[in-house]
Amino acid sequence: MPVFRLDGRRIDILDGDTVAAAAYRAGVRTFSRSLKVHRRRGLYCGTGDCANCLVTVDGLPGERACVTAALDGMRVERETGWPSADRDALAINDSLHRLMPVGFYYKVFARPRWLWPIAERVIRRATGTGTLPLQAAAQRTPTRFVRADTLVIGGGVAGLAAAAIAAADGSVLLADEAGLGAAATDGPTRAAIARLTDEARAAGVEILERHAAIGIYEGPAAAVLGPEELVEVEAERVIVATGAIEAHGVFPGNDLPGVWLGRGAARMAALNGVPIGERAVVVANTHEGEQVAAALRTAGTDVTLVTGRVLEARGSRQVASVTVLTPEGRRAFACDALVLSLGWAPRDTLLRMTAEPEVVAAGDVVQPGCTLEEAEESGRAAARGEPVQRRDADPWPVAEHDGYVCVCEDVSMHDLEQAWDEGWTSSEILKRYTTATMGPCQGALCSRHLAEHATAKGAPPTARGRTTARPPVRAPRLGDLIGGVHEQVARRTALQDRHVAAGARIDHSGVWLRPGTYGDADAEIRAVRERVSVMDVSTLGKFLVAGRDARTLLDRVFPLDVGSIAPGRARYLLALDEAGYVMDDGLLAALGDGSYYLTSTSGGADRMEAWLRNWADRLSLHVHLIDQTAPLGAINVAGPHARDLLATLSDDDLSRAAIPYPGHADITVGGVPCRAIAVGFVGELSYELHHPRGRSVELWDALLGGGAAWGIRPHGLDALDVLRLEKGHVYLAQDTMPDDHPAKLGLGWAIGSNKDEFVGKRALERMDALPLERRLVGLRFDGAPQRGHPLAVDGAIVGRITSCAVSEAAGGPIGLGWLRAIDGIFPDRLRAGDVTATVSATPFYDPEGVRLRA
Repeated sequence: MPVFRLDGRRIDILDGDTVAAAAYRAGVRTFSRSLKVHRRRGLYCGTGDCANCLVTVDGLPGERACVTAALDGMRVERETGWPSADRDALAINDSLHRLMPVGFYYKVFARPRWLWPIAERVIRRATGTGTLPLQAAAQRTPTRFVRADTLVIGGGVAGLAAAAIAAADGSVLLADEAGLGAAATDGPTRAAIARLTDEARAAGVEILERHAAIGIYEGPAAAVLGPEELVEVEAERVIVATGAIEAHGVFPGNDLPGVWLGRGAARMAALNGVPIGERAVVVANTHEGEQVAAALRTAGTDVTLVTGRVLEARGSRQVASVTVLTPEGRRAFACDALVLSLGWAPRDTLLRMTAEPEVVAAGDVVQPGCTLEEAEESGRAAARGEPVQRRDADPWPVAEHDGYVCVCEDVSMHDLEQAWDEGWTSSEILKRYTTATMGPCQGALCSRHLAEHATAKGAPPTARGRTTARPPVRAPRLGDLIGGVHEQVARRTALQDRHVAAGARIDHSGVWLRPGTYGDADAEIRAVRERVSVMDVSTLGKFLVAGRDARTLLDRVFPLDVGSIAPGRARYLLALDEAGYVMDDGLLAALGDGSYYLTSTSGGADRMEAWLRNWADRLSLHVHLIDQTAPLGAINVAGPHARDLLATLSDDDLSRAAIPYPGHADITVGGVPCRAIAVGFVGELSYELHHPRGRSVELWDALLGGGAAWGIRPHGLDALDVLRLEKGHVYLAQDTMPDDHPAKLGLGWAIGSNKDEFVGKRALERMDALPLERRLVGLRFDGAPQRGHPLAVDGAIVGRITSCAVSEAAGGPIGLGWLRAIDGIFPDRLRAGDVTATVSATPFYDPEGVRLRA
């Protein structure tokens, strides 16, 4: 018979056993000790949602015994007690609880400061879930990247039903953290899952079992952690069907070993054949109470099923009695197990990580306690894009007596009351002060109690509610997260499939995959110059800057006069660092409500956001900065017939009076709401249409269809490089160097010299007092130039070519390049190998800008 060792003790393993099931069958009741006061912790949820059964397996701490398969030869240790979990000398902390009130660390160790390092070492040795294997060889979990039309998270009835329907519209990936149907304890549920699994597989759904989704991110994208891989999924939509867990009851003695949640107790009895005790009291206020009681009786437990509210549980090493307020009155029961089925808590942490419209939900997570039929229908409705009606959970057990609200962090109702009396009067600051919801379970059991406590105490609406949900939902190891550190991670726009279908050559552009050309860059250039063309520019950084200090922030950090931009107008801007060097550029549009819309370069969004947030904090400004790079797409419509094309798809006023250059307006194009920004990067009449990312394909198809009369064709980066060069526009990082200030780039006109203050102003003033030794210039060539080639005068290298192209519109080879002064004078005639280069004014094409203002 296979066996494993628990603290050196031999434990037999039966088929299907988890570590918890095998140990419980062998008589183990205390699986861990609580973090602060070292109270006994026994099996509770049975689903991996609580932290009661964290053990060390083969030297790796923090494993959840209730969901970890027992394997022959395993070494399992309970490290949260000294000298052992059964006999823990540190349990004396429980008796000293009153000497360690809520906020103990903040109050006691603030003074003298020298005491804290000593106390910290003691606290670290007395707490935690185990010892890290510092000498173990590093292991890296492989990472793979997957694109899917639909990602379904959860392999229950709702998730499988959603996957089967969604497969008709494209590729579907379904991830479930357990095996499909592994947690089902009743026949109808197992039958429904088996039927729907067959249906999903027949439809072509890729199913990943034992793969837990640990986070949802903008895009939408998700991280899915399996036993041997981390899967990074980018999907067009995500359906969350993660189900619900049973409500955590709060009453004196609620954390004693022998107190179970109903589904965990039923799984132990029905799936592992292990009786949870000789005499069990099942307190059930849900429709599953009878099923739980039946499962326990099958395993040989004497069960008393009652309806009511638990007042108290008593016991020393484990529960020995319980008092329940039933409809008939107060009753006491002797028992060695107390099973709770009090209500439902939607397992909605993933949902609360995102507000993207492409992320929807189905099943118990939005309809707690729903029937199998309701779960299946909600899954199919979510897959069809139909709204799934949300409904409240069964009545939640209100905490009226003392007891542990957060069993991870030993936070009791008494602690919450005391913290409130001390002035910590909102859900968020109660969380920080008491550490409730901050343990390994991430608030799965206690976050609703915390929110309800704040509500019951009369907190204002802004101070109530659930605390912030952040990834990861399940705790990964560092090795799980670094597997893809050497992989090239590429971001895709919503139009990636359209570009590939059109025959585009896809290139890496920073972190993005973008079309280089659709086969004929010269034809794409002519389409922009002579007719009309479209380009996917969704990669631009996009931000909404709002709040009472929005203008103050922008005026303080950018060198342009923000106050001079009237609503409906826009202005080119440079972003300078404190040294006066150019770090980014973009466009700033003034909205009518005192807020602003800001764009930055492709790939510069993260840096721009961090920079603006840093300055808002440093200046103590009230600003709301929303990064809209992911949720918004952008398509540039450019060419002499750009306005004609939009006129066929929009009923809005598109005249220059309505959308001036540079300016913007909200319009509808092909039924898609857009913010149209008149821009001039390619030197033609041009509009960037910023729109909801989920409708990018719809808008792209409408523009290509409507532009057929003018011979429309899309253009890529190859064409854009020539088009912007003809206008003399700079590509940051290609034409620039890290120490370039505006005067070197010929962009001094973008600086508001009359402004009293902006980031980099003092540095610019110092540099303006010095002679210019290097500058970027326009170049014309008498032959085909080569990018990067040195520029020389009389054999001495004085610069290099940064951009070049043969331009039909400009009448020959042109380029940009760096040039150093010789004895204070910049030469105007140079050699680039066998080619002669002559300094030329820019723009090379339409220098007066007549065409882009048409």
